[in-house]
Amino acid sequence: MLWYLRPRIQSICKNLYPTNPSAVNDILCGGILRDSLDPGAINVMISGSKLPPPRTANELLGAGFGSSKNRAYKTTFESKYIEGTFDGPVLVAQGFLDPLNDAKGRAEMFGELRDGIKVDPINAGHCPHDELPTDIAKSISTWLTNDVKATSSK
Repeated sequence: MLWYLRPRIQSICKNLYPTNPSAVNDILCGGILRDSLDPGAINVMISGSKLPPPRTANELLGAGFGSSKNRAYKTTFESKYIEGTFDGPVLVAQGFLDPLNDAKGRAEMFGELRDGIKVDPINAGHCPHDELPTDIAKSISTWLTNDVKATSSK
């Protein structure tokens, strides 16, 4: 599989960066190629299929099972068995042009999980932080200034 993908690194990346294909440069492609040539690269790919199932967004973001945004409590079951959830403010700076998943649907899902989650649609693809770093920086700065500051003053 790596043998097939290596010659296509640049074209694959350009498809993932639809609004700024110039961000796909020799440094990015060279780094990906270098990492794919590492003797352990195939083991990294194989290990992905052996990982335990990921925790659901509800679990990670403290939204609870079948919850709505307005539910302000956790059931005894959730409190006892689900640890490590985060109920603070969250920013989802989502590249809405991501060709690898339903970016708009995913963003809507995150926005509906619970209060305190802000979804900021970015007009970029799969790696908006690489494709439009200035837009991501602005999104984070605005979120920190407005949403996090407002939450911490309560």
